[in-house]
Amino acid sequence: MRPLWRDLILRVWGADPLQCPCCKATMKVVDTFFRPGEIEFFLRLHGLWEGVIDIPPPPDPPFDIETFEPIEPPWQAIREWIPDDDVEPSGDLFDQRPDSVKPVEIRREDGSILVLDFD
Repeated sequence: MRPLWRDLILRVWGADPLQCPCCKATMKVVDTFFRPGEIEFFLRLHGLWEGVIDIPPPPDPPFDIETFEPIEPPWQAIREWIPDDDVEPSGDLFDQRPDSVKPVEIRREDGSILVLDFD
């Protein structure tokens, strides 16, 4: 006999999908939705609709799909993104030592300066 979807979820995840998360009573299946319009209506009715999520396409594989031969990386594009080795970075741009934190000065209306020191 074929196991029910409830039994499979219980076996894999260790949780009963028909158990109410609030009162722990057994819920009953009211209906099964197959059409996207019905699913959207039900989710909107219960405030759970988030709309369509736009996911960007994955990057190209590092090999040719038909031949599985490695593809040479686009070195020119990589060189544009990686800084040259002979260029010195600015002093506090990459400095992450604790002593590099400078206090914040806020000028107040009465002419005084409020200094926020993070030590």
